[in-house]
Amino acid sequence: MNNQIETFLHYLLDTETTSEMMFYENISKSPDLFHVRYLKDWEQTVLRTIQQVHRFASVSTSSHVDNGQNSKELTMTSSSEEDDDDDDDDSDEKQNNNQNKSSSNGNSYSSNKATDFYVDTVRQCQRLLRLLHYCQQKYPHFISLYYDSLEQYRRSDIEKIGLVVLQQIATHLFEGAKTPNEQEQLTEKLSLMTRLSYQPILATIQSLLSSDTNEINTTNFLSKHLDILYPRQAAFLDVRQEFRDTAQYLIDGDSLLLSMAHHTNIHLNSSFGNTLHLIFLIERFLHTLFQQSHKCNYTLVFFECHYHCYREDSPILNLLRACLIAHLSENVEKIGKIKIKRFVSWYDDRDYLQFIREERPLFVFYHDMSTFDRENDSLFSKDVLAKLLCIYHCFGNYHQYAVQCQLYLMNKFILTETSVKCFQIQFDRDCPKKLFDTVMAITSFEININTYTGEQKRQELENLCEDDVRLYLYLQTIIDLNEKTNQESFLSSLNPLLILHVALLIRLSLLDRHLPLSIPSIETHTRFSQSIREFQQRLAFNLSACTSKCSQSKIADLFDGRLFLFTLYHIHQSATARLDSRTNQILQRSLEILRIPFSETLFQDTINQLVQSNYINFSVQPINDKQTKTSVKQRVLKISNPFVDAYLKPLSALNGNTVAFDLIPAEDRYILQCRGKHSWETYKETGDEIDRIRDNDSAHSKSTNHRFRTKHVQKLYDYFDLYGKSLATRDVRDHQYRIILPTASTPAQQQIENTTDRAEAAASAGKKKQQHKNQPKKAQPTKAEKIIEQNTKRLLDKRTDDEAEKVKNVEAQLKQFKSDDYVGAINLIDGSLENFETTTKRLEILKKKFDLQRKFLRTFRKKTNLTNEERSHFELLQIGFFATLCEMTHLENLANAFDVNKKFMEELVNESPLEAEKWYRFQMEKINSRLPRREQGEPDQRLPDFIPDPWQVKFLDAVDKQQSIIIVAPTASGKTYASYYAMGKVLKDKDDTTGLCVYVAPTKALINQVAGTIQMKFGPVFGIFTKEFRMNTQACRILITIPESLEMLLLSASYQRRCQKIRYCIFDEIHCMSDDTNSDVWERTMLLINCPMIGLSATVNNGEVLREWITYVEEKRAKLFNTTKPLPVCYISHHERLADLNKYLYSNRQLYPLHPVSLMNAKQLTTRGLPDDFSLSPCETLRLTDAVQQTNVQAEPVPTLTEHFSPGWIAERNRCNEYSQLVCRQFRQLIDTKQASTIDSISTSLNPTTSNQISYPEVKPISSLIGEFVLTLKEKSLLPCIVFTDSRALCEELSECVAVYFEELEKELRQTKYKHQIEALEKRRALIEKVQKTAKAKQASKSASKRGNDDEDQGDKPDELKKMEEEDQLQFRLSGLEQELLDGVVEEGTLANRFHCDRDLVEELTERVSTSNPKLIRYMKRGVAYHHEQLNNRTRLSVEGLFRHRYVQIVFSTWTLALGVHMPTKTVAFIKDSIQLDALQYRQSSGRAGRRGFDVQGNIIFIDIPIPKIRHLTISAIPDIQTRNPISVTFLMRLLHLYSNAEDKKDANNRSLVALQCPFSGQTSHAQEIFAMRNRFHCLHTLDFLYRLNLINEQGDLIGLAGFLKHLYHVEPADILFIHLLDTQLFHQVHDEEEIVNLLAQLFTNMPSLTVRQHSNETSTTNRQTSRNPTHTLRSLSADIRQRIQSYNCLVKDIYGSYIENVNKYMRSLNTNQECILPLSSIEFLPSSDYDNGTFEYNLHHHHSQQSQNPSISPFVGPSGLTHQQYISNYNPTVASWDLAYNLDLSPRIVPFVDIDAHDHTNASYYLNSYVTDYFRHGSEKVLHSENNLSRGQIYALLFDFGKVLTSIKMSLEEILAAEPKIDSNRDLGFFKPLHKKLHTIEEMFSGKFHRDYK
Repeated sequence: MNNQIETFLHYLLDTETTSEMMFYENISKSPDLFHVRYLKDWEQTVLRTIQQVHRFASVSTSSHVDNGQNSKELTMTSSSEEDDDDDDDDSDEKQNNNQNKSSSNGNSYSSNKATDFYVDTVRQCQRLLRLLHYCQQKYPHFISLYYDSLEQYRRSDIEKIGLVVLQQIATHLFEGAKTPNEQEQLTEKLSLMTRLSYQPILATIQSLLSSDTNEINTTNFLSKHLDILYPRQAAFLDVRQEFRDTAQYLIDGDSLLLSMAHHTNIHLNSSFGNTLHLIFLIERFLHTLFQQSHKCNYTLVFFECHYHCYREDSPILNLLRACLIAHLSENVEKIGKIKIKRFVSWYDDRDYLQFIREERPLFVFYHDMSTFDRENDSLFSKDVLAKLLCIYHCFGNYHQYAVQCQLYLMNKFILTETSVKCFQIQFDRDCPKKLFDTVMAITSFEININTYTGEQKRQELENLCEDDVRLYLYLQTIIDLNEKTNQESFLSSLNPLLILHVALLIRLSLLDRHLPLSIPSIETHTRFSQSIREFQQRLAFNLSACTSKCSQSKIADLFDGRLFLFTLYHIHQSATARLDSRTNQILQRSLEILRIPFSETLFQDTINQLVQSNYINFSVQPINDKQTKTSVKQRVLKISNPFVDAYLKPLSALNGNTVAFDLIPAEDRYILQCRGKHSWETYKETGDEIDRIRDNDSAHSKSTNHRFRTKHVQKLYDYFDLYGKSLATRDVRDHQYRIILPTASTPAQQQIENTTDRAEAAASAGKKKQQHKNQPKKAQPTKAEKIIEQNTKRLLDKRTDDEAEKVKNVEAQLKQFKSDDYVGAINLIDGSLENFETTTKRLEILKKKFDLQRKFLRTFRKKTNLTNEERSHFELLQIGFFATLCEMTHLENLANAFDVNKKFMEELVNESPLEAEKWYRFQMEKINSRLPRREQGEPDQRLPDFIPDPWQVKFLDAVDKQQSIIIVAPTASGKTYASYYAMGKVLKDKDDTTGLCVYVAPTKALINQVAGTIQMKFGPVFGIFTKEFRMNTQACRILITIPESLEMLLLSASYQRRCQKIRYCIFDEIHCMSDDTNSDVWERTMLLINCPMIGLSATVNNGEVLREWITYVEEKRAKLFNTTKPLPVCYISHHERLADLNKYLYSNRQLYPLHPVSLMNAKQLTTRGLPDDFSLSPCETLRLTDAVQQTNVQAEPVPTLTEHFSPGWIAERNRCNEYSQLVCRQFRQLIDTKQASTIDSISTSLNPTTSNQISYPEVKPISSLIGEFVLTLKEKSLLPCIVFTDSRALCEELSECVAVYFEELEKELRQTKYKHQIEALEKRRALIEKVQKTAKAKQASKSASKRGNDDEDQGDKPDELKKMEEEDQLQFRLSGLEQELLDGVVEEGTLANRFHCDRDLVEELTERVSTSNPKLIRYMKRGVAYHHEQLNNRTRLSVEGLFRHRYVQIVFSTWTLALGVHMPTKTVAFIKDSIQLDALQYRQSSGRAGRRGFDVQGNIIFIDIPIPKIRHLTISAIPDIQTRNPISVTFLMRLLHLYSNAEDKKDANNRSLVALQCPFSGQTSHAQEIFAMRNRFHCLHTLDFLYRLNLINEQGDLIGLAGFLKHLYHVEPADILFIHLLDTQLFHQVHDEEEIVNLLAQLFTNMPSLTVRQHSNETSTTNRQTSRNPTHTLRSLSADIRQRIQSYNCLVKDIYGSYIENVNKYMRSLNTNQECILPLSSIEFLPSSDYDNGTFEYNLHHHHSQQSQNPSISPFVGPSGLTHQQYISNYNPTVASWDLAYNLDLSPRIVPFVDIDAHDHTNASYYLNSYVTDYFRHGSEKVLHSENNLSRGQIYALLFDFGKVLTSIKMSLEEILAAEPKIDSNRDLGFFKPLHKKLHTIEEMFSGKFHRDYK
C-alpha cells in the first residue's frame, strides 16, 4: 500500500502536469487511501517528500548564489557565435577558437542547461499542506501529521515556503479553527517568523484572531483579506487564438458595464450622465471580439447578484444596464437573443448550471474590480466596491474550480481586430462553501417595485408611441411616479421638462448634440438631483419589465444629461425660445396624456419656478449664439523626393474641406528642441542589417589555407547529403498490411504487370488461335514487334526462374523456425515479398503466409483470456489476414470472390454461416482506416514517384504557366510537391541561367529539411539565410529563408540586383500571416517581391479572399512596372485527407476511441452545426450509425451495409466514404430539425467517459505513467510517436523517465531472464581472453624463433590448414548478438530499431551529438529523444534524422516539430494542457500523424488533457487569415533608405508603392481606396514626425541616429524613443548600470503585473520616490527622465493627433454616414437637421454643435462633450480609437506613443514585471521562474529578445566608431565613445549571465 500512496501523492504534487482542478478532484475521489490503517504509510511518505523538498530547495538556493557570484566573471559571447552549430562547422580552426574562448573565461561548467530538471518546491509544499489540511478536516487521525508537517516547513530557510506556511495558517483560521487549542497550535511559533515579506499575512492572521465571526463575514473585512487567503497568479498573455478559435466563452455583462463606465473619457457623474456613449463603446468592444472569428462565439451573461451590489448606488448605471440588455437583445442581429442571458446567480441558480452544462464555455472574460481606487472611485462608495471585490473574487474562483473554466480579466487588455492580450489568472486554491454562502448572503436583497400603469393607459401609450419606445417609457415612468407619490410632489413639477427632453432625443440629429464644454455651470439642489436620479431608477425598472411592442431601435439613446441641462439653461436665458413644430406635436400629445395643459410659456414658467425655489441656479455667463467656428489648420512639413511625391500625389487633389493641414517648407527650427539635444548634420552609418548576420562563406574565404576552405565547403554539403538521405528513406513507410486494389498500383508495379500480361498473352496465343478463325484477320506483327515480344518473354522466364530460387530460400528459412513461431515466420515472408514481382511466384509465397496466418488465428481462438499484448497482436493479425486474402483474390482474379473466399471469411469473423451484413460490418469496424482505396489519378511524368491526384495536376499546370498559386490542403496531403516542382522549373530554364527561386519557411527545422531535400533532388544549388547565419546567398539558385530575412534582402539597396532575379517565391505555412507577432513581415515580403508566388497551408478558411488579394497586388504591380496583365491566380482547395486520424484517450494501459460526435451536445450542434472539416473514419461511421439506430430517429433512413456495398465483397474505402456521407447527412437532418434529446442521447452513447470502466485522466504521476504509455504503444504497434507539450523541461524529464524505465527493465531482465545466459557468456569470454593471451605468447615465441632462423625456408601453409585455423579462431569469438547481450542493450530494454536501420547513418548522426549532449545519446540508445528550440542545430537535425529512420521511436517535443517538418509518424500524443495548445496548434501538430505515402492511418492520443479542452481543440473551426496593417513608422523609414540608396530607382519606387498601396486589410475596391488614402495620410505625418526628431532631411534621406532604427525595428516604437533619449544625451548623464538597465527595461519590455499604481496621475517627485514598488516590478523613473519621455510623447500626440483628425475628416467626406451607424447592431442615427428657422433645435445645429470642429470624435461620443483636444490629452494605446468616428488602427506601430506606465482604458497605471533587472542582478532562470511568475519557455524567449536589443545597440555604436575617423570633421567621437563604453559593459554583463545560464 505504501507504493500506492506514494504514487498517489507524487501525482498530486506533480505541479508540472497535474492541474489544480485534477488535484482537488482526485483528493475527493480516493477516500479509501486515507483510512487509519494506512496512517504509518502516509507518515513515511510525507516525511520523505518534505525531506526531498528541502533538499531540492537547498540545492536550488546554492545554485542561485553561485550564479550571482560567478556571473560577472564571464566574458561576453556574441549572439552570432551562439549558434555556431547552425552551419555544422567542425573545422580545426573553429575548435581552436573555441578552446581559446574557453580558456579565457577562466571557468568551466559541467552542468548542461539542456538536462536540468526543475522542481517547483514551493508549489509542492503548498499542495501538500492543502492535502493534509483536507485530510485532518475529514479524518481526525491526520491531525498530528498535519501539524508536524506545518512545523517542519516552518523551519525552512526558504522565504517563499515560509509564506506558504503562513498562508495555510491564515486559511485554516478563516475556514474554521474551532477551538482555542487549535488556534494556539497554529500560531504558537509565529513570533519567530519576522521577515518583512511575512508582515501582510501576519497582519491578516492577527485580524482573524482578534475579530469575531460576524466581523469576519463582512465585505469590509473580506475585501481586505481575500487576496491573501485565496491568492491568484496572473500572467499577461496573447490570447487571441483562444478568443478566435473557441466554440463558446462567456463575458460577464455587469463587469463589462462597470469597466466601461470607468473609461477615461466617460463621466457618468457629470450632468447626470448619458446612455449612448457607453453603449457605443461596448458595441465597439463586442464588435472587435466578433471580428476575431467573424462569428459570435461568446455569450453575454448578466447576474442579478452582481447588479444588487451597485443597484442603489448609481441610478445612471441602473439605466445603462437596462438599456444595454434591451438594446443587445432587441437590436443586435449578429448576436441574437440567445446570446444575451440573465440569471439570478452563478452560484445556486439551476438555470445557470443547466446553461453551463449545455454551452460548455472554455473561459470567462470579466473584470474583478481590483484595479479601481477604493478610496477615490468616481462612481462607487467604498462599501459598494468592497462588495464587488468580494463577489468577483468568488465568481472567478467558482468558475475555475466548479465550472472548470479558464479565467481572463478585462482589467487591462489590448484589443484590436488582430490582437487580444489580457491577464490570465489562476487561483491557488478553491474557496470553501462557507465563503460563497457568506458573500451571496451579503449581496442579496428583495426588490419591491409596483407598477401603477393600467392596461388601458398602457394601450393608449402604445398607440401614441409606436414609432419609439423611449416616449412610451418616459410617459409610463412619469405616471408610475405620480401614482406612487402624488400629483403635487416636487417630482411632478419636472414632468414637462422630462417630456421635453425625450421629445428632443427623438427629434434632434445626433450631430447636433455634441455640445461645447463651455456650457455655463448649473448648480442643482439636492432635491432636484435626487428627483432626477429617482426618475432614472424608475425608468430603468420600467425598461427591464417592458413588454411594449413599440420600436426599440433607439433604446440605447435613452437619456442625455448634458442636453437636458443645456436645454434648461437655454430656455431660461432666452425669453423668445421656441421649439420646432414636430417637437411641439410630440409634446402636445404627450402632455395631453399626462393631463398637463400645453402653452407657449410652459417650459419657461416651469424653469422659472425651479429657479425661484433655488432648486437650480444658472451662472450669469451668456451663451454666444453666433460664435464662429474656426479651425486652425495643422502645419505639416513638406518632405519631397520622387518616391514620396508619387505616393502622396492623391492627397494634393483633396480640397480644403476634406483636409485640415497646410504643407510648409521643412526648416531646422521645427526640429524638436530638448535639453542636451545633439545636432546632427550627416547620417551616422550603422552598417547593413544583412552584414551583421554571420556569413559562412566570407568567414572561411578569409582563410589563407585553400585546403581548409575546400574542406569546410565539402563537409557542409556532406552534411546536407546526410540530412537529405534521412529525408529520402523509403523503407520507413508503413507497408504493413497495406491493402492493394487493381487500380491502386504504382507506375513501377503497373509496368511489371503489363509485362506479365503480355507474356502470358503470348503463351496462350496458340490456345486462342482456333477461336478467332472466323474473325477478320489482324495485321501481322512486324519483325521489331516480334523481337520485343521474344525479349519480353525471355526476361519473364528469367525472372520466374530467379524467383523460384528465392521461393526455395524462403522455404528453407521457414523450416528453421519453431512450429509455433508464427510471428517470426510471417515477418520473414513479409520481408521477402518485395522480391517477388511475377504473379505466380508472389501468389505462391502469399499462400504460404496465408496458411501461417490461419494457423496463428486458430491458436488465438483457443485461448479464453487474452493479455493486452496478445489482444493487440490478435487485432493486427486480423488486419494482416484480411490484407493477404485481398491480395490473393486480386492476383487470382477471382470472378465470384464472395463465394470462393467464404470459408476464409468465416474463419476470420469466427461466425458460420456468415451473413454479408456482418462481413461488411467486420471490415468497417476491424479493418477501419486500412480498407483498400482506389487511386483516382493518372500517372504524370512530372511526378514520377507517385500518381498525383487531380488537384495536384492542377498545381503542376499552374507552375508550368508561371501563375501564382494558393494551395489549401490538409497536412500530409502532398502539397509540398508544388514547391519542388517550381524549383525544378527555375533551375531547368535555359533562357535564364541566373534565375532565383526563394523558399520562405517559418521555422529553422523546416529550413533545414528543405535544404536537405534540395541537396538530394538538385544538388548543392541552394543557399540559406536566417537571423543567425547565411550561406551561399549570392551564388545559389534556390534561397531558403525566413520572412524576416527575406524582408532584409528586399529592403537592402546592396542586394537589389539579386532580388531582381527572383522568379518564384514560395511561402510555406502561409497562415502565419495571422500570427500577431510577425504577421506584417509575411505580408510585406509578399508585397515587396516582383514575381509569381506559391502559398501553402493546411489551416486557412478564407483562401478565396487571399486569392483576390494576390490578384489585386499583381494587377497593381503590372500597372506600375508597365508589364503584361498577369495570369489569374490559381486557387486550389482540397479537403480530403487520405489517412484517417483516429483519436483516443489514454488511461490505465488502454486506448479508448474518442468519437468526434461524443464531444458535442445538442445545444452546440443546433446553434453552430458540425465543423466545416468534420469527417469520420469507417469505424466512427459505424458507431454513429449504431447510435442513431438505437434512438427513435425521425430522419431519412440510411441503407444497410449490404444494400450499399453489394455486390462487391470488399468495402472499398471510396464506397465507405460515400456511406459516411449518407450517415452524416442523416445526422445533419437531426440537427436541422433540432431533435435535441435524440442528439444528446447519441452523443452520450458515443462518449467513453460516461462508462464507469474508464478513469480519465489516470491518477498517476506522469513520470510513472509515461513508461506504461510507451509500452502500450509498442504492444499495439503504434510506434513511432511524437509527444507534444509546451514545456521543454517536461520534454527532457519525460525522456529521462522513459530511458530510466527501460534501463531498470533491462537490469531486471539481466538478473532474471538472461541471467544464466550472461553467466555462460562471461565464462566463455574469460576463456577466450585466456586463449588469446596464450596464443599471443606463442606467436611471440614463434616470431623470435623465426628471426633466429632467417635462412630456413618455412614455406607457405596449406589452404586446408589455414581454413582449420580460421575455424578454430571463430570458436574463440563472440557473435554480435552475444556481444550486445554482454555489453550492449537487450532487445526488450530499448525501443530503438537497431536491426532494421542504416547503421552507418545512425552512427554518423549519433556521433554528431555525442560530445555536445551525452545524456541525449543515452536516451537514443533506448529509442527515445527530445526536441526543442534550445537544442543546437546539429542536435535537432540528428534527432529528426534518427526518428525518420525509425531508430528513435518516440520523441518528446515542443511545438518546434509542429509546423511543416517532415516527421512521418503513426501516432501523435498531447500531454499537459497549456495556453499554447490551441486549435491551430493542434491541427498543425496532429498533421504529423498519418503522412501521405508513409502511413495508412494516423492516431491522436490525449494524456491528461481535460475533456473540455479536447472538445475545444477538435470542434473549433479553421480560422480566417486576418492581418494587421503592415505599415509602420520604421517600415516607411526603411523604404526611404532603400529608395535613397538604390541603383535602380524605378524598381525601388514601384516595389515600395505596391507595399504601401495594397494592404491585405482592404478587400473590396472601396476598402482598398480607403486604406490606401489612410496610409498616405500616415506617411505624410510620419515624414513630418521623423524630420522633427532630426532623423531625416527635407529630401527624405536618413540623417543622424536613424541608422539605429534599421536594426531595432522589431521593438517599435520603443526604438524611436530610445534614439530620442540618446539624442538628448540622457545616457551620458546616468552612470549607474542598474539604473540604465531599468530604463532600457521600461522601454523594451512590456509585461504588466496585476498591480496598479494608486497615484498614476501625480507627478510629484517626492511621492514617486517615497512610494515603495511591489516586489519584482520595475522601479519608477526619475522626474528628469519622465520629462524627456513626455516631450517625445507630446510631439507624437501633436503630429498624430492631426493624422487622426485628417483621416476621420477624409472618411466623413465620402458621405457614407458610417460614423452615424452603431458598429455591431447597425442601428442608424442618420443626420436630419430640417428644423424650423429660429427654433431651439435650429440654434443648436447652427451655433452650438461641436461636431464640425471635432470631426475625429464619433457622434455617439458627442453627448459626453468630448473634444479632439481632450481625446488627444487622454490618449493612451489601450484607449486607441474607441471614441473616434472611425475605428482606426492606432497601435504603437502606427502611432509611436510609448506608454511606460502601461495605462488601461480607465487610465489606471500598472507596474511592469522586472524580469530583466532581476536577471541582471542574479543571472538565474530558476529564480525568475519562481519569483517573477514566468514559465521557463517564456523566460528564455524574453531574455533572448532583450539580449538581442543590447547587442544591436552595441554593434551600431561600434559601426559608428569605426566609420567616424574616416569623416573629416570627426567631431562626434566624444558623443559616442562614452555611450559605447557604458552600453558595451552592460551588454557584456547581461550576455555573460545569459550564456552561462543557457550554456
